[in-house]
Amino acid sequence: MTSNVASAAPRRYRLNRYVCLLALVFGQVFLGACGKFTDRSQWVAADEPVIPSTPPAPPRTDVHISGVYPHLTVYGVYSQNGAHYKSGHNECGIGAIVPWAGKLWMVNYAPHQPTGSEHKLYSIDPDLTQPLTIHPESVGGTPAGRMIHPESQQLLIAHYAIDQTGKVRAISPADMPIRVTAIARHLTDPANLVYYIDMEGSIWEANVHTLAVTRLFKKPVPGWHGKGGYTSQGRLVISNNGELHVGDYRDVLVGGPAKSEEERGVLAEYDGKEWRIIERRQFTEVTGPRDITGGSDGDDPIWTMGWDRRSVRLKVLDGGKWFTYLLPKAAMCNDASHGWYTEWPRIREITGGRWMMDMHGMFFDFPKSFTHENSAGIRPIGSHLRYIPDFCGWNGQVVLGTDETSIQGNPLAGQPQTNLWFGDYEDLKQWGPASGMGGPWLDDFVAANTPSEPFLIAGFDRRVVHLGVGRKQATAPIARQRATDQQRIHQIPTELERLPLVTVQRGDWHKPAAGFSFQVDQDVTVYLAVDKRGNPQLDPAWQTTDMQLHWGTAGYSDAIYQRKFAAGTVVVPSNSVEHVPGSFGMPHAAFVLASDPSTLEIIPSNGATVTQSQRVDSDGDAAGKNVTFTLQVDRAGNDHWTDLTKITVPDEGNVIHYLPNDLDAVWLRFQVDRECLATAFLYQSTESFVDGSERENQVTFRDLADVDEAAPHAAVLYAAKRNRDLRVITSDDRYFDFGKADFAFHTDEPDTKLKELLSIEPEFTVDEASVVLRSEGRTMRLPKGDPRFDKPFAWGWPRGSREVESERHLANIHGTFYEVPLITNGRPPAFHLMRPVSSHRKQISDFCTWNGLLVLAGVSGDARQNGLEPGGHVFADPKQDVAIWFGGIDDLWKLGKPVGRGGPWMNSQVQAGQPSDAYLMKGYDRKTLRLSHQSDTMVSVTIEVDITGEGHWHRYDKISVAAGETAVHEFPAAFQAAWVRLVSDTDTTATGQFLYE
Repeated sequence: MTSNVASAAPRRYRLNRYVCLLALVFGQVFLGACGKFTDRSQWVAADEPVIPSTPPAPPRTDVHISGVYPHLTVYGVYSQNGAHYKSGHNECGIGAIVPWAGKLWMVNYAPHQPTGSEHKLYSIDPDLTQPLTIHPESVGGTPAGRMIHPESQQLLIAHYAIDQTGKVRAISPADMPIRVTAIARHLTDPANLVYYIDMEGSIWEANVHTLAVTRLFKKPVPGWHGKGGYTSQGRLVISNNGELHVGDYRDVLVGGPAKSEEERGVLAEYDGKEWRIIERRQFTEVTGPRDITGGSDGDDPIWTMGWDRRSVRLKVLDGGKWFTYLLPKAAMCNDASHGWYTEWPRIREITGGRWMMDMHGMFFDFPKSFTHENSAGIRPIGSHLRYIPDFCGWNGQVVLGTDETSIQGNPLAGQPQTNLWFGDYEDLKQWGPASGMGGPWLDDFVAANTPSEPFLIAGFDRRVVHLGVGRKQATAPIARQRATDQQRIHQIPTELERLPLVTVQRGDWHKPAAGFSFQVDQDVTVYLAVDKRGNPQLDPAWQTTDMQLHWGTAGYSDAIYQRKFAAGTVVVPSNSVEHVPGSFGMPHAAFVLASDPSTLEIIPSNGATVTQSQRVDSDGDAAGKNVTFTLQVDRAGNDHWTDLTKITVPDEGNVIHYLPNDLDAVWLRFQVDRECLATAFLYQSTESFVDGSERENQVTFRDLADVDEAAPHAAVLYAAKRNRDLRVITSDDRYFDFGKADFAFHTDEPDTKLKELLSIEPEFTVDEASVVLRSEGRTMRLPKGDPRFDKPFAWGWPRGSREVESERHLANIHGTFYEVPLITNGRPPAFHLMRPVSSHRKQISDFCTWNGLLVLAGVSGDARQNGLEPGGHVFADPKQDVAIWFGGIDDLWKLGKPVGRGGPWMNSQVQAGQPSDAYLMKGYDRKTLRLSHQSDTMVSVTIEVDITGEGHWHRYDKISVAAGETAVHEFPAAFQAAWVRLVSDTDTTATGQFLYE
């Protein structure tokens, strides 16, 4: 294997030999951080490395809970008798599952092991009460590619070839040292050869008979973290979804480094002679109507899906031409630019000829007939929390593979493990609501009379469109980046918002960041943004200010310095400071303030670039003019468009528009009558929310202790490292192992280190107005639940935030569960992108995943064991007075509809024109606002909403409140936004409270 293949590894470095590289990339020593607010370090040594002397006992096979058979759990390490002390094996997601030769075959994957690992090839018999088979031919690695080769009648999965009788052969990773992400049909000799696609970007050719392999291309196209591959219409199409540069661009045959924050990942094609880049965006799946046969020798369409900062992107190659369609995102867990948190979303046949698509936390029905002129049939099924690298249909059931318990950046688990889910298609509709957001434009420069890409509206009942022109109030202009080529600015001081910005490209972070210079034709004050990491020291002529700048997906910040310069040359120094060994900070960025900005001329040099903050209009004097948006629909999915309505939006303003409930159409698109900076962004949902008061749902969770119970079975939980059991520490300081083999409690010795690691401190505060959450420089407010959550229970505080599914957090805050994305392992999760899952009145002390199951501690004191009964969830030991609850991760949607009360103000001192803290609105159904104040005159309050969670604030309405009165506003049923805030026009004492029912 060449050095580039070894180093170009964007997939998963976290707690193995690649930790150092990740620490360099993200500017912190990884082992010194954990994914929580509190500062308990993940180097706490729980589960001391004592390897058992005998193999673990066989697990019982009669346990089946919420679609999960715990005995089918897979692990990363098999050589240590059930323990996990081997490096490089910190993840074990199920990368591929395929029915073949009468069995279900699957592989799991390591973080980054192109040369093999202890991960295995498995098969499962139709009788699911039998143990799974671990095949001795296993070579491990990091695989997710699979293909059924029709001519040779073999299943090709990872490095394996399996014939019709189940005989397994393996390609040695020494011969093909790659992370197999896709396998595709060959262009010129499909009966004998196939393509293997590597996550690092290399392309290999293999003979399906001899298994001889040849590397064809080292890395033909840019982007890292390869995903899909498929062949049809005389071309091989490949994708990747990452932009973290860890390889060498000199190997790339077409394209090169990203030129902007929008350029991430790639979709590319090869016709047997030349490579061509189709689009520089993050893409994953590439497939077609022949499913996992790897492609077609004819003219079948090719489908591929990915995303950008606005929407999910679905493209189809039809008749040699590419067409693009857009879909909403239900969750924001996939969006990080490195691409690690996406796995392999699929489009695939499941049961009864039905096809399904999974992307950004949403299942969709997908028509096998999908083409440009026949695009109807995509409809939302529902959303989910499960992290799903692959799925299929088998024996009349839907089977979902999962990437569950991981220990990469997750100190609260000892051993990676994951499992399958078996169920019916109809079950998927009972999980999360079919709701999502997205649109074609988000502060984008848009040409006049040019239609946007189509956006899906079919299958949703409630649809609201946010239209905007200009960016008067937003905090993150798309044209403003921390370096010329990357790192979007998220929060910018008001004093700097309108100033021209001079930057250079990021450059190689292994080397000092470049300095630069520029010429100015008048005296100026330069405000210099300086990366805080490593604490660079400037010439004393640069004076410190109180301002800060926030940027990047990981929430980094700059100190701002100022210095006056006479007309002439301004020199900006380089940044030669390492924030960790071998990793240098960002180059400085200069904001330029002139006494006469209208005549200021800046001439950059030494690679510098100038970006202006002002909006540019095509006619030069269009500022202040209205913009007319024309909304058009394709009612039948046949590319026949008709006008739906026209909406006039004022310059630097916005309009909220509701689509008719009875609108029957597949796609919606927009166009504007003049060039402008435009937003067209939708929230869509169905009328049904899962209600935890329904009898079936009450039964599921009836054994959890209510908030007023005096003596619940409170405990903290830990998936053990020393064996495959679940470690339990009760609130009265008793220690147990809950056994994988027998699903029973066994007393254990006290472990002070483990207890320290699992200790809980509150991650929020509560005031009269609401729950207050502070993270990464943001102050956010959330709804309150039952008042008993204001204080710890008799046994202590409930766990607030924890990684449950791999690389995404679950938070239990004041009686509501939330899904919270990660942006970077080892840093706090992105709470500003959270979505509520369910609300409850339960004393849930802790939660985790183990053996493919969601585990909840906080069972009622009088609960009895019923886990072996149909629909049972509790395993209890009355003699030892201990019990825990087991279910599926997506059972949580049934715990209770998200509800709550609170707001940014409660008898609060309010300053005129000063926005309140942001208060969560996304994902709630019936919403009412009550406003009052203590002034003796009329007070007007403007309601503003952040439509994305990233600071895209739009005006919703202004409400006037008379002295002594309470104004009540009920939001329309279809209205949704991410966050809401209030702005008073008068200094006063005010109350602004929301009720979510």
